Amino acid sequence: MYNKYIRKFIDLVKISLLAFISAANYCIFVFPNRFAPAGIDGICTMIQDVLNINMGYFSLFVNIPLIISAFIILDRDYAIKSSVYVIIFSISVILIKENNFSTIYYFTQTGTSTILAPIASGVIRGILYTLTLKSNGSAGGVDIISSIIKIKKPHLNFMDNIFIINTLIALSSFWVYEMNIEPVICSIIYAYISSYTCNHLRNKEQEIIKYEIITKTPSEITSYINYELHQRATVINAKGAFSGEDTNIVLCIIRKKDAPFLEKLLLNFPNCITFKSYASNSISGITYK
Repeated sequence: MYNKYIRKFIDLVKISLLAFISAANYCIFVFPNRFAPAGIDGICTMIQDVLNINMGYFSLFVNIPLIISAFIILDRDYAIKSSVYVIIFSISVILIKENNFSTIYYFTQTGTSTILAPIASGVIRGILYTLTLKSNGSAGGVDIISSIIKIKKPHLNFMDNIFIINTLIALSSFWVYEMNIEPVICSIIYAYISSYTCNHLRNKEQEIIKYEIITKTPSEITSYINYELHQRATVINAKGAFSGEDTNIVLCIIRKKDAPFLEKLLLNFPNCITFKSYASNSISGITYK
């Protein structure tokens, strides 16, 4: 029970740090180059440019009803972490913008920052968002809307939902930024790169490897898989088709990041014959610890 609360506390600290970095990402790359980063915060950014009022206030205000909806419709843990993210993000934007940190803003007189800013900020956003999702949190706004859509339409891709909504919001920025198409292009680039980065990292995280190990001494291999990698393994009795000798096949499915440890172990068993194949996910729902 004690460890459970420790893990929750660490998750909240992680979410807070991610929210702060995301706020810094906006202030350094997005605001100086005047484009909307799409989503609810994109709308708040456009309001900021029109009314010259810190978008942190608008972001907090707009997210309040969405957070309430998350508590009612979605998971309570998800709603709490999303609330923490929104609050820390909004406060961080307010504090950074109201203090003079212009020396670290990315803006060039030659205009090269105009195209590089959405690329850099999109990559950073994708990484931050992946880590936020991994902690069962969200950045609020469109993320919560997309999660609700996912419940109603589970066959739809989560990140595709966000990209479509973000693109529609980005198109509306055409009328905010003096009928200029460049901010719209920057917004779409930002939305695409952040979505692509997040999808790529999430797919890598879910990638698994299936090992089929032909061996006459399966106990040591299965013991390592069970107690060191904390994964399950199946031993299948087999017989050589040519020699007729009895043997065993150890079958296991592990995370890609654990593969080097298993392969290092297999070097101690030179008589093993190992086959491996890759997959992005499993239907049966293997539990990883």
